[in-house]
Amino acid sequence: MITHFGLFWSERDVFWGKPNNPGVLLGRERMPLGRRGAPTISERRNAKDYRSYVGVYCLYGDGELVYVGEAGLDTRRNLYERLNSHRKGPMAGRWDHFSWFGRDSSEGECSVKVAFAQLEAVAIAVTNPGLNKQSGTFGGAVQVYQVPHEDAEGDLETKLDRISDTIRLLRNDG
Repeated sequence: MITHFGLFWSERDVFWGKPNNPGVLLGRERMPLGRRGAPTISERRNAKDYRSYVGVYCLYGDGELVYVGEAGLDTRRNLYERLNSHRKGPMAGRWDHFSWFGRDSSEGECSVKVAFAQLEAVAIAVTNPGLNKQSGTFGGAVQVYQVPHEDAEGDLETKLDRISDTIRLLRNDG
């Protein structure tokens, strides 16, 4: 059911596209950066685009869950298209981060047991209930860490990281 998931990605670190240049949802699997700062050129080059994935997503505004939706079931719209649609209309300006749980639309089936275990894991990840001792199991699903797109607006942390990287480069060149 779920092969990949991303938690609390920044809406501002997504490149939402422009004419003749489609947007992307860039991420890298498993390993968090383990450091502060913008992704390296290598990390950016090796990032994968998750825009075509289908599944469930959650929108957060100021740290609070504000919306839960699906991508790719009846609507036939992928994760990127559903998220982008929420940047307009009633949800515009009401969310700043999102989490997603899904799979590539071309991937096969899974067992009912795996599906229920993953459903529990999603519910725990989204609601963060205080009495749960475990976080649930995604049954082999891979966590994906966001890679801010170089053309994305960027949140304050990303902008500061970019300025810091530029200063570091200028000092090394001088």
